Amino acid sequence: MYKRNRLWKTCSWICSILLCTTACKKDKEDTENKLPALGTCESVAPRLGLTLVEEGTYRYKSAGGAIIDIKRKSKESLLITLSYESYPNFTYEFWGDADPGDLGPASHENLNGKHVKDRVGTNRSVIFPDGTKMTYVSTAPWYMGGITAISIYDGAIVQHLNMTCFTWEYSAADDFFAKQLDAIQPDGETSTFELTETGLIFYNTYTEDMPGNKVYERVDIGSLAKDNPNQVNDFYDDTRLGHT
Repeated sequence: MYKRNRLWKTCSWICSILLCTTACKKDKEDTENKLPALGTCESVAPRLGLTLVEEGTYRYKSAGGAIIDIKRKSKESLLITLSYESYPNFTYEFWGDADPGDLGPASHENLNGKHVKDRVGTNRSVIFPDGTKMTYVSTAPWYMGGITAISIYDGAIVQHLNMTCFTWEYSAADDFFAKQLDAIQPDGETSTFELTETGLIFYNTYTEDMPGNKVYERVDIGSLAKDNPNQVNDFYDDTRLGHT
């Protein structure tokens, strides 16, 4: 009888430890998986490839060579420049000012200085060959909507900039949060580019206006040639513009 009671006490003790361990583990997972609040304008220090170049200008550089420069001279004026280490003679720019007091829309798009098109829709994304993705969020199509947020995804790394107060609200590596934010934030009109033996081709690959609903269609925007660095081939006919 004594041995049986002792056995029951031992089993009860082990079960209590297991239940406590499971509960603690669940509490830890819930804490780790809690999504940070965005839109608060609470600032964090830039890190993990994100640096302050000068007042109003930030640069993100991925391990794979993607470079994203964000320059804001004022609330109305915004310039986003993309470049890539593996193809030094390449820049893609989003630019364009707003009326005084409004957020800059940066709706014009230049390939190596040539105005090739304007933004279609609200959100706009570019995916680099190394997988790094930049997505910006605007309030309305074309030049009518100012950019309210810019997110950079690089594996588990997320950089999130609130444009209404020009404040970095997130700069950390969290795979769970990266997947969750990317899933709920539509990419909008999405481009990528490929390096070829003769140069570089920049093109649209899909559109995602609703989260998870990607409509794939390749539309070439422009290309660059290695043997003629100053030549930009414009393939995109933007009917809103007379010179594309």
